[in-house]
Amino acid sequence: MVASPTQTATMPKAAKKTVKLEFRRDTSVEDRIVDATVKCFNRFGIYKTSMDDIAKMAKVSRPTIYRYFPSRHHLAVEVLVREIRDHTRLMGPLFKEYKYPPEALVEGIVFAVSTAQDHPHTKIILSDEGSELLSKVAGSDQALLEAMSEMWLPPLSRWREEGYLRPGIKLDDLTLWITFYMHNTLGKADFMSITPERMRRMLNTLLVPSVFDMEKLKQDFSNAGVVI
Repeated sequence: MVASPTQTATMPKAAKKTVKLEFRRDTSVEDRIVDATVKCFNRFGIYKTSMDDIAKMAKVSRPTIYRYFPSRHHLAVEVLVREIRDHTRLMGPLFKEYKYPPEALVEGIVFAVSTAQDHPHTKIILSDEGSELLSKVAGSDQALLEAMSEMWLPPLSRWREEGYLRPGIKLDDLTLWITFYMHNTLGKADFMSITPERMRRMLNTLLVPSVFDMEKLKQDFSNAGVVI
C-alpha cells in the first residue's frame, strides 16, 4: 500500500544526534600560553596585559586560551606554581648531597631563595600587581602550598620517620613557615637584602633548634665527622 501525500508529510523525521567533542589538553599549547603570559607581563605590565596580547604572543586564538585558563588571574597562579616546580626539580640533588638534616634544611632554604631571585617569574609574582592578581583566584593560596609541599614534604617526612624532628612539629605548619620566610625574604630584597652567610646564621640559630631533636642528631651523627 502506497502512503498518501498527507500521510508522508506527517511522518516524524529521525532526530539528529549532537556529538560533543571532548576537549583534550595539549601540554605544548599550554606551555606556549604560559610562556607568552610571562613575556607579556614583562613587556606590558600585569595590569595592561590583555588576553588578546597573550593570544597574539602565543600564536593561538583567544578562545583557545579560555579553554585552558578562565582568566589572567588563573594564568598568574599557573606561572607561580610552575616557578615553584622548577625549583623542586633543582632541590632533589641538594637534599641527597647534604646528609645532615639541619644542614640540608638550611642549605635548601638558602638555595631556594637564591635561585628564586634569579628566576624570571619571581619579580612578576612578588610585585603588588602580581599579589593582587593572585588574591582574586579562589584557592590560589592552596595551589601555592601544594606546590611548596611537593618540594619540602619528601625530606621533612623522611626526617620525621627517622626521628630527627621534634615531637609536635606539624609538617604542614613547617612548610607554611618556610613559604612565609621565602616570600618575605624575596619580597624585601630591594631594601633589606640578607647575605647568604647571615641567612645561614639566622636559620641555624633560630630555626634549627626549634625544629630538630638535637640530642638524637648528636647520637647519630657525632661519629660521622659532623660538627654539631
